[in-house]
Amino acid sequence: MLYWMSRGLAAVSLMLKQPLASFCDIETSHGDALVTKHGDYVTFLRLGGMRRMSTRADIERLANAMRIDISGTLENRGHAIVGWYASDPDLAPVEIERINMAACREIAKEIGLEVSDIFEERKKLWTGMMRWETAYFILWTRAATLTKEERKQMKEEQAALAKKCPNIDDAQKFHLRSEVMAARHKGFVSRVLASLKGLDVAAMELSPHDAVVVAREAMYRETVGSAWRPTFVGDPFCPRWPDEQDKRPIAELMMWPALRDLFFDSDAVAHDGQRVELGLFDYGCVDMTMGPEDPRPFVELSSRLGQDRIPWRASFLIEGGGNADMQLKRVGAKFLWMFPGNKDITRAFEALDREREGNNHIAVRLRASFATWAPFGEVGRLRLRLSTLKQRLEAWGNCRATTVIGDPVEGVMSSVPGLSLTSTAPPSVALVGDVLAMLPWGRTASPWEKGSVLFRQPNGAMWPYDPSGGSKRPQVLDTFVAPPRSGKSVLANTINLGLCLSSATLGAIGAKLPLIGKVDIGDSAEGFVLLVQEALGTKRRHEAIFTRMQFAPGFEFNVFDLQVGCEYPLPLEKAFLQNFLALVTLPPDQSTPFEGMNQMIGIVIDEAYRLCTDVPGASPKRYRRNVEPLVDAAIEAHGIVLHTEEPHWRDVVKALFQAKEYRLAEIAQRHAVPLLQDLIGAARTDQVKDMFSKLTIAMTAEQASDLFERYIYDIIRKFPTLNSPTKLDFGPARIIVMDLAEVAPTGSAAANRQTEMMYMLARHIIARNFFLRPDYLSLVPEEAQSYHQRRFQEIYESVKRLDYDEWHRTQGSPQVRAQAELDVREGPKHNVQLGFASQRLSDMGDAIVSQSTGRFVLRAGDEKEADEIIERFNLSEASADVVRHRLHGPGPAGAPFLAVLQADNAKYEQMLVNTLGPIELWALSTTPGDRALRNRLYDRIGFREALRRLAKVFPGGSAEREIEERKAKRLRRGELDARAEAGVVDELADELADARGIGAQIRYEEERSEFLAVAAQ
Repeated sequence: MLYWMSRGLAAVSLMLKQPLASFCDIETSHGDALVTKHGDYVTFLRLGGMRRMSTRADIERLANAMRIDISGTLENRGHAIVGWYASDPDLAPVEIERINMAACREIAKEIGLEVSDIFEERKKLWTGMMRWETAYFILWTRAATLTKEERKQMKEEQAALAKKCPNIDDAQKFHLRSEVMAARHKGFVSRVLASLKGLDVAAMELSPHDAVVVAREAMYRETVGSAWRPTFVGDPFCPRWPDEQDKRPIAELMMWPALRDLFFDSDAVAHDGQRVELGLFDYGCVDMTMGPEDPRPFVELSSRLGQDRIPWRASFLIEGGGNADMQLKRVGAKFLWMFPGNKDITRAFEALDREREGNNHIAVRLRASFATWAPFGEVGRLRLRLSTLKQRLEAWGNCRATTVIGDPVEGVMSSVPGLSLTSTAPPSVALVGDVLAMLPWGRTASPWEKGSVLFRQPNGAMWPYDPSGGSKRPQVLDTFVAPPRSGKSVLANTINLGLCLSSATLGAIGAKLPLIGKVDIGDSAEGFVLLVQEALGTKRRHEAIFTRMQFAPGFEFNVFDLQVGCEYPLPLEKAFLQNFLALVTLPPDQSTPFEGMNQMIGIVIDEAYRLCTDVPGASPKRYRRNVEPLVDAAIEAHGIVLHTEEPHWRDVVKALFQAKEYRLAEIAQRHAVPLLQDLIGAARTDQVKDMFSKLTIAMTAEQASDLFERYIYDIIRKFPTLNSPTKLDFGPARIIVMDLAEVAPTGSAAANRQTEMMYMLARHIIARNFFLRPDYLSLVPEEAQSYHQRRFQEIYESVKRLDYDEWHRTQGSPQVRAQAELDVREGPKHNVQLGFASQRLSDMGDAIVSQSTGRFVLRAGDEKEADEIIERFNLSEASADVVRHRLHGPGPAGAPFLAVLQADNAKYEQMLVNTLGPIELWALSTTPGDRALRNRLYDRIGFREALRRLAKVFPGGSAEREIEERKAKRLRRGELDARAEAGVVDELADELADARGIGAQIRYEEERSEFLAVAAQ
């Protein structure tokens, strides 16, 4: 008897909304939907956002299109849409760890990259500038949508299920399921999803388990990121043990427990009529009492509140049948039309009627509730946040809002998603198109949920970027466009560092640094290499190399080198040789090869390699001792017997290969392959003469073979390092940056031709192995196949990246561009990423721009350049405004840029900010003065200490202003400009190294820290 009395009192308390559990209507699940105690069906759709930035006009246009798609479902009562949004700067550390830091730390540990100081600095900086946000559509289907016959069928279904397991009391009432309701709800969900995706709004349906987790984390903020999961019918669970005195235990104990018993963690306590204590936080709520006069996109409200950096959430409840709900008020207003207020109401109803008749624009019932929170006990902070939320809301199209709500607990619960279809906000009637524009679907989204690079939007929202590409971006071809000092080199270095911390490091044989090569003019990537070297440690510094190319001993490189054990080049290697030789046999002021020259070059290449083999009529190169001491020692150690009279380097290669001395075999092979000078003999062979003896160059009246020989002699004379066996050896390096500043001059046709040659040569040195693939194994001699099989497979599966800086230097060189375009076409087949950076878009060339999948615009040089970028990339109006007015170069808050990406078979446009901390900024800086100061300190006090001191004294990541001020003083004293700058840099380096002058603050802070530590003890 007492049991049934307690159950009755509990039911009454639930009806009166006394316990917190009474606010939860969710009872169980059915398929992908939740089911309430009234038999309603509920589904959560996570809104990723739009792919492109949009203006207000764009949002209104899309909202109207959405209205046409789904207004039929809101014509009558039964369906409801809740647009729910939450933003919380305090959750930034948790979200940053989830989408970026956790994976980066794990990968850094796997590959042995010690960058913990950068991780800590990033998290500290980003936490203060970024915020977590999320948005959902919660779709409701109620029994009112069913016909009379369908309602009868639903009741029969429920009754049949209830008979199978009676007397389950508070257990989950699975008998509330209905196939009729499920089908009707599924159609509603599919219609809304199709509308969103048709408008390029990313949306994903959540499972019932994930949906309830979203609701619980919204209610109890302290549970975000926990492992809590709800239990539904069909899930494993532990039955409850009945009391020993209970001789007839109820079936409830053996069934799945009620969701409300699992969901609620603590009760709510109201204070002061407005503040609600719930869990570890105090909450306050705001209700919209009157809709906006000028309906505006939701992003205008969220961006302003994002800049205020307060946590808040919003719930917009839209229900169908808005006109029907207002019929009584309509009749009353017409009856009492003579009163001023009722005249306005009557005119409003007439406006709604005109929209319905003229545009089939229906009205809906709208209620909107908002909430904010603060840590428990911080009443002042909560009141300030509540006031800010109310003011921003009222400024959003001139709404009316209130914080005075009859039941503050119910007011706070009105903005918890999915628990029930209730709200304390007064209902209003609004056109569905206006309401849809106010919902939180218009924010922009990233195609990646996680990424090793984390950018931020100007309003503080996070934007993860995955530089590895993956399945969403199988072809990675990036272009960076900006005038000097706009941040493009730092952005490129950020992406390359992110690549080192991404899934690109994970291969079939374990974690390794990705293969990264960069052809640079200057040392913009030197800081990146030094950072990686320091992070790898002393024993692995050789895996990252920065070198300045020179025409000097030690920099010899033979373009005819082969894969070890091979006698002829692989297809792409031969294609490079043809392009390179076509370039060097051109007059400096021409860009088109002579007629027939390309054909002759191909034959000459084949002949040059044939003459170095053992075939009849050939002359393989003879082995000589003391040329390669390591090879000589290996021959003796392995007891290799060579031909006594005519030992050949080719025999040495084969013998060392059989002895598994692959590295030494590669060194020996450098002496077995042709050199530039060997092309002369190849061009004079009978085969070449027979084919090209009648080919005469009209411009010079020379035979083609004579002209070819003349140019080859000229190249040998000018560049003797290209006519020697290779000595420039990077060994097992995986990151190679080559600075061509000393060998790539400008100013004349001959200088430009040399620069073009150096670009092609550097590309070959760095990336000749990037394009290896298992298919080429059949082109390798049989005895070398077992060695190359695993090697080709590993390289083929690895992510490779090849960057070119100052790409405008290759203008007017079809051969260089042809090689790059070939790499672009072959890149996706070989998992090779490509990047091109230059100062103007026109520098890139149409072929590269048209195929690029990542376009990073950091600034336009002038209005004409801006118009060209806008037209070439077909930018939206919002993105065009960014290019014209919002890209001002790096500042204290980071370097803004426009990203235009092809990812996941869609186009994304977003203004982002590359935000780095002072340590990372100093490490990657490319400003000449900053770089000189940094490098001096590296030499004086070491890498990490130098960066620590620079970051402490110049937290903005640059000492440029200080250098300029001191330099100006020296110039006024009559010093020369170059000497003045060098003297200033030396002076600053001394002060920072000795902790005096401007560096004295380092000593002061260290002494202060020591004092505080002692005082604390």
